[in-house]
Order: sequence, then structure tokens, then C-alpha cells
Amino acid sequence: MSERIAVLVENDFHDIEFWYPYYRLQESGHEPIIVAPTAPKVYRGKYGTTVEAAYDAGSIAGKSLAGVIIPGGWAPDRLRMSAEIVGLVKRTYESGGFVAGICHAGSLLVSCGVLDGKTVTSYPSLRDDMVLAGAEWMDLEVVVSDRIITSRRPSDLPAFMAEVMRILKG
Repeated sequence: MSERIAVLVENDFHDIEFWYPYYRLQESGHEPIIVAPTAPKVYRGKYGTTVEAAYDAGSIAGKSLAGVIIPGGWAPDRLRMSAEIVGLVKRTYESGGFVAGICHAGSLLVSCGVLDGKTVTSYPSLRDDMVLAGAEWMDLEVVVSDRIITSRRPSDLPAFMAEVMRILKG
């Protein structure tokens, strides 16, 4: 069954952490939709690839999402400044969807207020922020806690997406 998954983007997203999940979802028959604070707009990754966001958080409000994927890079720090994006991630999780974040995505998860009592991982520099948000932090390639999937870095992408696919299969 095809599911609709938001893949978040902002300037300075980590290119591989965006494109790997985007194409894995697509080739598995799901519908990844690109969501950003402002759309339509073209965003540039840390390594120069560009992507056009067709949706902002308001334009998909009320539409059913199976989950949200948050690529890393410096984009999550920009994304957390958007109340609409923070609200979208929080609502998706609270309504039963999954939230998957890799690398620096943990900074957005902290702002969403969904980490209390969860076990997570991230890029090591976010450990203290996540612990102060109530999470237990572990240095593992992927951690699943309830419907929150987290990974540390690009080399963790295969394990990260294996867990996303497992959750999408039910």
C-alpha cells in the first residue's frame, strides 16, 4: 500500500541524507512529498544539489501522512525556526505517524517536544540537547523508540531506511 511521507527540506540540507531516503521511498511505491517552510521554492544542499519544495506545512495541513523524514545537515536548525514545520512534525507523531531523523535532525526533534522518555541517537554534538529534552541517548547506527527512528550520520542510512521500511510495512 502506498503511503504519503513528508521529506523536509531547508537550505544546507545534507544532500545524501535527503536523496537516499527520497528515492528509497519512491522505489518502494510510497509517495515522498517535499515539504519546506516556504513553497514553491528551490533549496540548495550543503554539497550543491537542489530540490524544489512543492509544499509548505500549511498546504498539507489536514492531509494524512504516514510519517516525516528529517534529513540532517544544517537544515534542521533552520527548520526548527518554523512554527509550522515544528507543528507538522509534532502533529504527525501525535496522530500515529512515524518521525525519522538522521544526523542533526535531532535539533528539530528537541523543538517538537517529542523526545521525553524516548531512546534516541544523533550526531554526537546533539547528545546534551536531546538528553536535556528528556531522552536517553545512545551511540548506535539506528535507534527506534516508539515511532521515532534516529540515526547518527550518512553511513547509517542503510540501517535507518531499513527501519523506516519496516514501520511502513506495519
